[in-house]
Amino acid sequence: MGIELDRLEQRVIGSLIEKELTTPDQYPLSINALVAACNQKSNRDPKMNVEDYDVEGAIRALMDRGWVTRREMHGSRVMRYAHEAGTQLGVTKPDLAILCELLCRGPQAPGALKTRCSRMHPFASADEVEDRLAELSLRPVPYTIELERQSRERHARWQHMLGRREQSLGEAPDLEPTPHTEAEPLPVPQAAAQGTLGDSGAPAPAAPPATEAPARVPPAAEPSALEARVEHLEERLEELVDRLDRLEGR
Repeated sequence: MGIELDRLEQRVIGSLIEKELTTPDQYPLSINALVAACNQKSNRDPKMNVEDYDVEGAIRALMDRGWVTRREMHGSRVMRYAHEAGTQLGVTKPDLAILCELLCRGPQAPGALKTRCSRMHPFASADEVEDRLAELSLRPVPYTIELERQSRERHARWQHMLGRREQSLGEAPDLEPTPHTEAEPLPVPQAAAQGTLGDSGAPAPAAPPATEAPARVPPAAEPSALEARVEHLEERLEELVDRLDRLEGR
């Protein structure tokens, strides 16, 4: 049976790993700090907007399964929380850094992961990251999977396999669904519908029907192409940095 963390649990674990590796002096985290980490705008995809009670519920569920432990800090009345992902998964710090990025930011190519993981653990090259991703995919219960490369992508992306099975591979989960309701048409006055009477007693001509506004293109259509272009540019930049590093090494 695979590991089945729900979407908020994934974000909680990823945020705890990130803060442990990047700001160890502020780790473990309080509930307030963890809410801020889950909702932060940088290095998160998709964005979330959760409340403290959401995170508290996720923490309780994770504690029941041994993914999170409660820590009492000396001289502090605020309860803090730490992850146990390394023990649960049996992985080392470099693998935790990779999984953290996948949990917080979704599927990524090895080159992008190399750059983004550098604040938690430096990797020598994108090939080293890909080797580790491949090793994680060969576990008895796979932790990662390589996605099919899309036509606009130079390199295939990798995704973690720690989520629930109903999540589609390669799709960014919709963490903040917005209910869609169609606007009801305004009621037409009976006089306008039947025609009003003029001075002569004859019905006045009905008002011409309103011209329909042209259909608007959903604004969500463009960002996906823009994000793909940005990711492509990031990968190109990472390749150039690798080449410069190799030249300096000579």
